[in-house]
Amino acid sequence: QQSSTEIARLQEVMKTMEADKSLLSEELGLANEKIVALEEVLAEKESKIVILGGSEENLKKILSEKSAQFEESTETNSKLESALSEANDTITTLQSEVSSSAEKIKFVSEDIVNV
Repeated sequence: QQSSTEIARLQEVMKTMEADKSLLSEELGLANEKIVALEEVLAEKESKIVILGGSEENLKKILSEKSAQFEESTETNSKLESALSEANDTITTLQSEVSSSAEKIKFVSEDIVNV
């Protein structure tokens, strides 16, 4: 009788262990699915990092080109400012000469009128 009670108890323990094994198998399956999903996310992130790395190199190249263009533009701007200053000086000189010539013409005109 003790043996049959022991066997019945062992059978209950085995059923419980089978149920636990089934639950653990389900949990393991879910964990594996999560791992696969995380691996996919990781692969996506890694590809974005590679793309961003390439983008960073492109941005550095573009920045370098724009910096060189800015330097050239600054030099050109400086030359244009210098040319504009020279042109203003020339205009001032010409205005002075025109004014001086106008005065001379005025004096000559007065002399002619007075003669």
